Amino acid sequence: MISPAEIRKKALKQWQSRRFFKAELTGESFFPLIISCRKPAGAELLQNFDKVRSWLRTLKAGSRENKGFGYHIEFAEVNHRLLGHQLLPRSIVIPSREDFLLLIGKEEEYKQYRADLALVKAKQPGLLPFIEKNPGRLLDHIGSWHQLLAVVDYFLNNPRPGKYLRELDIVGVDSKFLEQNRRIAGELLDQVLPEEAIDQSVNGLRQHGFERRYYLKYDEPLIRFRILDPALCAMKGVDDLSMPVSRFAELDLPCRKVFITENKINGLSFPDHPQSLIIFGLGYGIQQLAAVQWLSKVELYYWGDIDTHGFAILSRLRHIFPRTRSFLMDSETLEHGRRLWVKEDEQHLADLDNLTGEEQGLFDDLRTNRLGISVRLEQERLNYSFVLKKINSLLAP
Repeated sequence: MISPAEIRKKALKQWQSRRFFKAELTGESFFPLIISCRKPAGAELLQNFDKVRSWLRTLKAGSRENKGFGYHIEFAEVNHRLLGHQLLPRSIVIPSREDFLLLIGKEEEYKQYRADLALVKAKQPGLLPFIEKNPGRLLDHIGSWHQLLAVVDYFLNNPRPGKYLRELDIVGVDSKFLEQNRRIAGELLDQVLPEEAIDQSVNGLRQHGFERRYYLKYDEPLIRFRILDPALCAMKGVDDLSMPVSRFAELDLPCRKVFITENKINGLSFPDHPQSLIIFGLGYGIQQLAAVQWLSKVELYYWGDIDTHGFAILSRLRHIFPRTRSFLMDSETLEHGRRLWVKEDEQHLADLDNLTGEEQGLFDDLRTNRLGISVRLEQERLNYSFVLKKINSLLAP
């Protein structure tokens, strides 16, 4: 037997599920809202007559007839063979929007919702199809639509701003607001901005996704590299450099070979070589190099740890630059460092798509533990003379 509290809870679900708002936006009929009500069965009525009467009194006390708003009880006559004619609830009816809002205590929130909707219609009617399809998004940001629409207006008038969030001069909107509301701001901008104002290759918010998608500046990750040919240094002795990815992508060095290694000391101690440089310390951040188009025109070499994650990073790099060659990541190197093996904490077990036959064989040996349990050879553990011998062999004309 349903209680007034349960009726309110069921009505509130219509608000929380956004069905009410969907109907409001589409003009669909929503009221009267019928809430199912189980009436007592004959045996229950007989055995718990006093309890049923108490329930009816409680139900009537919470009804529209008694309180002036809320639900109305529709009764049906039941002819009980022992108790005679009885009026029992057949259904619970919330007749109007006003009753509904008063019952669930959402009058003020609804007023703000209507004000926000009117604001969208007046300022950015192009957003209405999105709001009609996603009514909850309007409610999720209730009271913030003056600022959100100001953001939309700014980007419409200033596509591809090329500024930091802190530099955007939007009346009534500070950079903190935009940082905290990037998801909804992005959803709105996608509805109204022209295609050329959106980088369609960027999705999500990770790694400054909002800034990259809408052509804003951001604190870019740095690429650290060493120039291995003194003749390429713009300033004598300045060969160890760090710069944002976008700046690195604009480098115009007469470079023929580029080496990539994970370990910092290996990068710092790598031997000089004509028309070459070495990048180090990226790890899985290797994906950042996708923006550096000139790397596709050089001889590219990768040196990582001999473990499952080292080959996973190599596979990612080769997906971007298919001609990438690996070095010091073979069975001979692994066997040479056998006494230096350690255990990999958590192996990468998924298949990799961009390995050579030899690399694939070694990767399979590692992930299936054919050589030992979670075998790992960290690149910095290798004897330096062995490393130099291998590198010199690689670099020999």
